[in-house]
Amino acid sequence: MTGSALSHPRGGGIRKQRQKRDRDGDLVMGSAPRVATPARGGRGSGSGPRSRDSHTAPFTELKVTGWTDDKEMSKILSFLERHAARRSHNASKGSIPPKMVKRHKATGTVLTIFVRPEDVTAFNKINGFTFSSAHGTQKLTIAGPGIRSKSPTAMDIATDGKDSEDKSGTSSTKQMLEGFLSRRYDAELKLLNLTKIADDEEVTKSGMFSDERTQKKFFPALMVICDQLLKSEDEKREAIHSVVLSHNNLPNLDVVRNLSTTLPHIKNLDLSGNNFANVRVLKPWKNRFRSLEHLIIEIAEPGWEEELISWFPKLRILNGQQVRPDPAAAAPVVPTPEPAATLPVAAAPMLTPDQEQMIAAVIQQTNLKRESAIMCLEAGQWDFNKAGEIFLQTKDTLTPDMFNS
Repeated sequence: MTGSALSHPRGGGIRKQRQKRDRDGDLVMGSAPRVATPARGGRGSGSGPRSRDSHTAPFTELKVTGWTDDKEMSKILSFLERHAARRSHNASKGSIPPKMVKRHKATGTVLTIFVRPEDVTAFNKINGFTFSSAHGTQKLTIAGPGIRSKSPTAMDIATDGKDSEDKSGTSSTKQMLEGFLSRRYDAELKLLNLTKIADDEEVTKSGMFSDERTQKKFFPALMVICDQLLKSEDEKREAIHSVVLSHNNLPNLDVVRNLSTTLPHIKNLDLSGNNFANVRVLKPWKNRFRSLEHLIIEIAEPGWEEELISWFPKLRILNGQQVRPDPAAAAPVVPTPEPAATLPVAAAPMLTPDQEQMIAAVIQQTNLKRESAIMCLEAGQWDFNKAGEIFLQTKDTLTPDMFNS
């Protein structure tokens, strides 16, 4: 994605006045208030040093997420600029504020903006504002120095967003969420199993997944706990490779949207057993999981496969079917005779004889189709015992078309 749109069209008279203030504002950004120079020379005296200062001003770097379409970058920047300007200290004094976003760049699904340190407060006030995108409303999250997190917390859920002096409810809620993650996480398989959340006994007792209103708070709070337990991106990347979100009766991604920002690196994702009517309800995750290789999903409307595949550049297996070649597929492979002890299996040029033996064994013991058996083994990093554990944990969520008839 690129961040090429730099200008924000405005009305003629206003634009002229803003341009003058933008230029003046840029010259003193991040520095002490200007003091009149002792000598007043010609019209351009002192312009050189001020220009150099404008390029070395100590901007604050903020990151904006929650948007999905880089084609709307100019609209997003204009949205941020407009709302932050209304809340700047200059606006409160009746003055027209200078340009708020001094520079920007977009990398993947993260927009980085550079603002003056004194303007951070204004951007903090618009953190969590809803942007009207062509793909629906999108909540923009701003992070960085001086920006207070707007993510739901255990307190938000325990008090339903109201102030409360009862701290015991917050503590018990946090303990419940930590316990839920502990029960659902398999460290050996690096798997986070979030299937049938509403059926979890402790969650049922809390009533926190009983309706859409509480569900929308529960999952973001769960991701906050995940952030607290795994503080760095490297820790998350090492700890969690696969997520199962099957059989949660989800009609869209409103409840689980935060997964793409908390665990954007995952390689395997199971969304089977939900109620997705069409591919449009999945748009919030378009281009989000850049490392996703395996996906299981059911969509009622036909003809969605090609579009969904285009969203995830590394997706290779979709519902047990190979949709892209393996990275090693282009390398020449010398054919090897099939071992006599294995069942007859069509040779796959990218797999070793040992892997073919494991595939045959999985098919024989589970009745899975070949593609499903490969996906199971890859999820277990080609460890036969791990693959068996994964199959036992997820077999109730597998669809009939993944098995041989």
